Amino acid sequence: MSDNKKIKVPFQGRLIDGEEVGFREVDERWYEYDLSDGTRIRIKLVLTKVIRLDEFNPDNDPVYVIGSQNVLVTDVPPALKKKVN
Repeated sequence: MSDNKKIKVPFQGRLIDGEEVGFREVDERWYEYDLSDGTRIRIKLVLTKVIRLDEFNPDNDPVYVIGSQNVLVTDVPPALKKKVN
């Protein structure tokens, strides 16, 4: 028997039954981008919630909906920083 929380989720214009699924971090990678203005952005997506819906894709796999937050870090060139008095 599952201890996961049952929940209704809006999906494609309908309310679908789903189940909150526990998870553990395996690997959270940072992705780095160099902008044309000399700034480097580092970003990663951090998973906060996973819900498996009672809905299936064309391959017959269950559909998952996630909650997440983006973590963003910037390395800005000194010339772009605001001058403080």
